[in-house]
Amino acid sequence: MAGFMGNATRETRTHQVTKVQDAIDWFFKIIRIAGVNFPVAAAFVQLQAELESDKIADRLKKLEDPISFIHEDVPSLSREIYQTQASQDSESLSFNDEFYEKYRRPLAALNQRGFISISEALGVKVPLGIRVTDPSYMLYMCALFEDKTKMENLIDQVDSCRPDKWLDGEFIKDEMGLPKSVVRAVFKIYEAKGYGLLSNTIGTCEYMGKA
Repeated sequence: MAGFMGNATRETRTHQVTKVQDAIDWFFKIIRIAGVNFPVAAAFVQLQAELESDKIADRLKKLEDPISFIHEDVPSLSREIYQTQASQDSESLSFNDEFYEKYRRPLAALNQRGFISISEALGVKVPLGIRVTDPSYMLYMCALFEDKTKMENLIDQVDSCRPDKWLDGEFIKDEMGLPKSVVRAVFKIYEAKGYGLLSNTIGTCEYMGKA
């Protein structure tokens, strides 16, 4: 009986890990494209060299990945940042004083590593706002908190973009129900790889395929 229960437990756990892995296959794909060009992606590239995808998926599920280990409050902080990103959908995010007091240390750690930038002013104790500067950190948050089908469709659309074809981030945002900042993050990663070009025109979010 004990042996049967042990096998059942292992089968259940294997099913759970496989389910998590399937849910973030798109994340592994974008990490391979990003390579070491961005801080969060670089951490997962190193992890992929050491572990197989199912074990990384298991770590993500348990919040035992290299980003969550930076500080014990990084998982809850990341959730709040992404929820605010989804609601405000702005490059500069506004938070209340309690947020900055609660997450003072994990914010400093993410800022130091280049995942985010904190806007501050002389003589003002509370930051003016936060920007997610590492697009791979944005997609890390999506792997934890966003709908996997939406992310798969987004990655597939950008990955299949032909040379000289333009993608309109505003249209994709409305079509897929994703924050424009998430669409822009994917554009940035593909541009850094040399696969496309992100428009520099202020107020736009457009990407042209190159390769």
